Amino acid sequence: MIGTRVRLGSGILPLRSFTTRSSALLQKEQKGFKTPEEYVKQVKQDKRKHQKFKKSLLEAEFKYEPKVLSSENVEGKVVPLNVELLQYKPLRIEPTHGDEVATLQFKGHEEDDLIRAGEFALRAAFYLGIPMSTLKSLKTQKTLYTVIKAPFAMAKSKQNFHRTTYFKEVKAYDANPELIDLWLSYINRYKLENVEYNASIVAHESLTFHEELKKLDEFKLPEAYDDIQDPIAKKVKELLGSASFKRHL
Repeated sequence: MIGTRVRLGSGILPLRSFTTRSSALLQKEQKGFKTPEEYVKQVKQDKRKHQKFKKSLLEAEFKYEPKVLSSENVEGKVVPLNVELLQYKPLRIEPTHGDEVATLQFKGHEEDDLIRAGEFALRAAFYLGIPMSTLKSLKTQKTLYTVIKAPFAMAKSKQNFHRTTYFKEVKAYDANPELIDLWLSYINRYKLENVEYNASIVAHESLTFHEELKKLDEFKLPEAYDDIQDPIAKKVKELLGSASFKRHL
């Protein structure tokens, strides 16, 4: 990704390397097309930057104290700071009390996609004011499948297939349930199709919560659902009023 750098007192932050534009377009936007030797050299440099970015994302967070901001113009306008920060590691609010309220796990077969999903979740949490942990890698699962190559004549020939599944997670701290619901709904709205999301929410109830449940003799939907014609809402209302539901609860 072509972008500017934010200079800090301790050095320069690593640039992001994810991009959806082709290499030819990137070369054309720069100073014309390059020779084959220059192109191979540029590809190797981009690959090293990409590996450095992925490694730094999972390590300790940097202390963000910008001294000099870029003044790059896009159609005559200065690039906003929040847009420029998309080129760098997500900023993070440190937990104050360490009270864990939610855990969001990512599962997929492409590690880059999991990094993108985790980065998006961290950026959304920062702008919502939710203290977060770093993006952590969990144990990688590797599966081997052995099948016959073909029936009849090739039945004795075997073929192996390997499948690697990556897991990563982020944790949210010190936030109220309404804010966590807003954060998770926003992530669910813009989720990646090839990444599986699993969220675990920690709910805090009083010690007498079980006694309060016993006092509930009847379950009903809010009055706003009285005139609704949705078949799903009608079925939910029927289940809440059934004797089997009350018995299992």
